[in-house]
Amino acid sequence: MHNARIAGFFFFVSLLTCTNLVGAQDLDPGENPIFRNIFTADPAPLVHNDTLFVYAGHDEAGEGEMFNITEWVAYSTTDLKNWTYHGPVMEPTDFDWAISDAWASQVIEKDGSFYFYTTVQHGPPHEGKGVGVAEADTPLGPFTDAKGSALVYDAMTPTPEDPHDWDDIDPTAFTTEDGTTWVAWGNMHLYLAKLKPNMTEFDGPIREIYLPNFTEGPWIHKRKDTFYLSYPCFAHQNMFEKICYATASDITGPWTYRGIIMDRTENSFTIHPGIVEYKDQWYFFYHTAQLSIDGVSGAMGRRSVSVEYLHYNEDGTIKPIEKTQKGVSEPPNPTDEYKAPIFHPDAPLVTVDSDIEVTQNHGTADSSWNGNPAIRTTEEPYQQTTASESFNSGENGATQMGQTFTVESDLELEEISLYAGDGFGTTEDEPATLALYEVTEEDPADSSYTVGKNLLGPGEEMRINYEPQGRGLLKLQLAESRQPTLNAGRTYVLEVQGVRGSAPLFWRRTQSDTYTEGAAYRDRSLIADDSTTADFGMALYGK
Repeated sequence: MHNARIAGFFFFVSLLTCTNLVGAQDLDPGENPIFRNIFTADPAPLVHNDTLFVYAGHDEAGEGEMFNITEWVAYSTTDLKNWTYHGPVMEPTDFDWAISDAWASQVIEKDGSFYFYTTVQHGPPHEGKGVGVAEADTPLGPFTDAKGSALVYDAMTPTPEDPHDWDDIDPTAFTTEDGTTWVAWGNMHLYLAKLKPNMTEFDGPIREIYLPNFTEGPWIHKRKDTFYLSYPCFAHQNMFEKICYATASDITGPWTYRGIIMDRTENSFTIHPGIVEYKDQWYFFYHTAQLSIDGVSGAMGRRSVSVEYLHYNEDGTIKPIEKTQKGVSEPPNPTDEYKAPIFHPDAPLVTVDSDIEVTQNHGTADSSWNGNPAIRTTEEPYQQTTASESFNSGENGATQMGQTFTVESDLELEEISLYAGDGFGTTEDEPATLALYEVTEEDPADSSYTVGKNLLGPGEEMRINYEPQGRGLLKLQLAESRQPTLNAGRTYVLEVQGVRGSAPLFWRRTQSDTYTEGAAYRDRSLIADDSTTADFGMALYGK
């Protein structure tokens, strides 16, 4: 599943230390990690008859190696305490068109056959990751290529200005009550497509779902009349992965973001959900890197599968899940109240009195600015603003994110649109505040600027009320008393200010110079990618 080239992740390597390791001999049946003979990752549960199967990638990374996953293995149980290891069920090269990387997968049953949707590294003539589908007559295979080519490869899901070639990873499959099977997958972009009855071709277009903080590894399940879509979140925003989720009444949405149900794991920045109901009890599978096998410590590429009981609130939302060593070794207690230590779904967002009327984007990613802005920093914000910035960005974090701009003719500023998305939302301790200054001095040597008086006035009434959204427009309408006149020929800077190290929202920026009359700044220092200046996604409206 997870590629080392994800932007901003190299700094994690030095931070990962082997803490709280346990040896296989120290664990009782049902305690975590549940698989102890080899290192395993990306668990995918399947119930067939009275047996629960779990498929996983075999982690084999050596010292200094990030990921080396060469095969998929299977385990089975009838009590979740005693597991049978069945060995490998497939390798990437069992697909003639693939060359390596047994990344995340899922097996589903339909009409007596078992379909294995999985991630591999595609071979020539295509580049990057691809999703393959294999088929077998039994849950344990042998699985063989059901299509003879990839179900999806990188060129089928193009994002021209975001050319990372591992966005086609981590498939999850689900069959609805009408017999239609859907597949969802992705990294940073979440895709969904309907399958034809043959289970090896798409029946219609690939669509994109826009969920806050989505990174990768989606998993779809259904309980009663509600669909649940769980996914690792925040990794593309310089944070360790957690598990977020959303709900919908239909698999195609609209999806409602519900927040975080599991905090980060140990010794690895990745985590991966697998959710299943078995014998009238729901279970949540995931991986950590807590296991030590024969003196070899768990690590980012030597992970181990664990499981916890999963419980629902009366309204159908999922109760936050604590990672434990006891796992399922003891009977479930649905009355246990666990609140994740940080950023749990019940964390209150704060609505403050503000002179800004906020209109948020929900469900779709706007591909263009609304109306006719007087100034815009990008032509196609969805395609061009591919990097995310917040107050946790940079080496030491920041308290300001700013975009400079030059006014061609006098402008009475009425409305501002930011291209934003993701984040934890604004709280009392982690606010976001809007400010606007005339630039009084630019210092090319330091690539910085000096500001004068805040043209929007006192900042306390300029706080932004924001709850997490997928990428899209964040429309900010200024109160009439806050609408300054900007003078032709002058340079100004719009800043979003906040608490250093926090991430209430992410302002998306380009990785190239799309606006020649200004640039993006972090803590009033120029942001440059490979010596190329960048621009925050911003549009200004007025008369």
